[in-house]
Amino acid sequence: MMNPVVQSGLVLSVVLCGALCVQLYPAEMYAKLPQIYEYDDFYTCRRRYTNFVYCVSVSTLQADTTNEVWRNISQLQSNRRNFPHDQLERGLCLNDHHVGVELDQKTPTLIATYLHDRIYDQYGLQSHTTTEACWTRASFEQQRTFGELCFACLSIILLLTTLWASFIDFNVGSEHFFVSAFSIRRNMQQLWKAPKPNALPFLDGLRALGTLTILVVHSQLPMIRMPVWNTEDLEAQANHVIFPLVNSGNTHMIQFFFTLGGMVFGISCLRHFERFPLFRFSYFIDKLLRRLARLLPAYVLIIIFQATWYKRIKRGPLEYKFNDYCLENWWSNLLFLNNYIHTTKPCLQFSWYLGADFQLFLIGSVLLLLVWKWPSIKASLMHLMIAIAFFMPGYIIYTESTEATMTFDMRHALTELRTYDHFLKYYLPTHTNISGYFFGIITALFYMKVESTRASDQFLPLLQKCFNISLMALFGLNVFTTLLPFVNIDKQHSLFHATYGSLLKCSWGCSYSLLFLVLALKGKSRVRDALSHSLMQSFAKISYCVYIVQYIVIYGFYTNFPIPLTYGGFNLLILTSAAVLLTIICALVLYLAVEAPLVQIGNKCVTTLLGEYSTAAKDIENKHSKHQ
Repeated sequence: MMNPVVQSGLVLSVVLCGALCVQLYPAEMYAKLPQIYEYDDFYTCRRRYTNFVYCVSVSTLQADTTNEVWRNISQLQSNRRNFPHDQLERGLCLNDHHVGVELDQKTPTLIATYLHDRIYDQYGLQSHTTTEACWTRASFEQQRTFGELCFACLSIILLLTTLWASFIDFNVGSEHFFVSAFSIRRNMQQLWKAPKPNALPFLDGLRALGTLTILVVHSQLPMIRMPVWNTEDLEAQANHVIFPLVNSGNTHMIQFFFTLGGMVFGISCLRHFERFPLFRFSYFIDKLLRRLARLLPAYVLIIIFQATWYKRIKRGPLEYKFNDYCLENWWSNLLFLNNYIHTTKPCLQFSWYLGADFQLFLIGSVLLLLVWKWPSIKASLMHLMIAIAFFMPGYIIYTESTEATMTFDMRHALTELRTYDHFLKYYLPTHTNISGYFFGIITALFYMKVESTRASDQFLPLLQKCFNISLMALFGLNVFTTLLPFVNIDKQHSLFHATYGSLLKCSWGCSYSLLFLVLALKGKSRVRDALSHSLMQSFAKISYCVYIVQYIVIYGFYTNFPIPLTYGGFNLLILTSAAVLLTIICALVLYLAVEAPLVQIGNKCVTTLLGEYSTAAKDIENKHSKHQ
């Protein structure tokens, strides 16, 4: 699908970027610097001392231009991709340093004095210390809260119901709706069930691949915030000349899901319009209620867990690093507004996407409602969507004076991007992500038009050429990100940044939409067959559970790992593999015990509710016609 010129360009560029990479800072400089992270072993301290006191503190070094160590630190910190070397993080088992120590008001002063003297003796630098958190045996002996008990009871009820229904179904074979809804056997059958004949199963395969990619990336991201011995290796990776290109791909990967969501929703609606030309507003109410029935049950359960039990599974020296605010801000998630509200104190940080996707679903519903009601405006609406797709990202970049794309800053990465203005104002909001969703809807409109006229053979060669051109534009725009650090253009109301940022974001949505369209019209191929495999289809069905459960699993896993770590390929592979495997297992359990049964029950309720509404509406119409 990709022509030889594009393939050769990709390979050549990667080779050149690798050849241009040089070591920016000599090893001798790092040898003279204080370690950023030094941690006494928390679990050894807890086992060795009955009344242990373990604290994590951050010492900020004071500037001293006469000191060689400080000059090296200043040189490193002038590059924003490096760690803040003036911030020294220390985990101390106070029992090893002070006999009979107890946690009280004097503990922070005791730690500050000890670290001040130690740092000055070693490096000749003054410092100021802040104690982040402390743990004692009492921290692990707190009584269960009411919320924790409620979650435990709810989980037990769901588990017992699932086991009971599965037992009845396996031994008796009851056809009762409640039994079939909770039966593991039947839900597993639904999981492996083949897609409908008129569906595009390769789209689910693409969703599965996209979800797996996001899961792998999210499984590696916490490593940046983990205490590691060899921070210089992380810095070398962040300073690699090709890193901005990788970072751009990671940043814009989310456009894949927005574009795919727009296309799937558009095709679903347009096929309904073909079967039922008569406009009925209740169709969109049905879509909305069924979407909520699918999203909310598992989502609510995960939020309750996050607000209650999550703090217990991450209790330890890294607890303060991975703060979550579901106990306070859960409501913004359930209203699907969490990509606008409490963005610096999020509940389930990854779930911002669910808020944006739900809002785009509402916008898409309005647009397709207009297409159904007035089919003649379809072409004008497509032109308007294209104009908004290109205009909106650039407008936000220009008015907010942000960067053209997300750039890597170690200080922002260490705070999970919650202090990064571009992330909060450009990456999260729905209106800046509208381009991908609009391209998806436009793709659906074009696909249904080609299908209705049976002109796929006529359009396919042209679409393949357009796809190759879009790939070259995509690659060129993304390669330019490697030059952005050297382009000295003021971002204050910059037309250059606005234009480039808009083209960069739209290039991803446009390329994805053309890829989906080419695959849809191409007919049978090895790629489509692989994407349509039953394993891919099954993973796509649990992809929602994978997405909402991954935060708990990943951060719960990392926060219980002995630290500091050694950053390297092997350790990263082991940690990523373990996190991915645990996430998939938990997602499967969540799907079988919560999503699959409760979605069936929810859809049954929606059918009943709208059926009664439809009957009542017909009765009113009949009475009105009789009076006339």
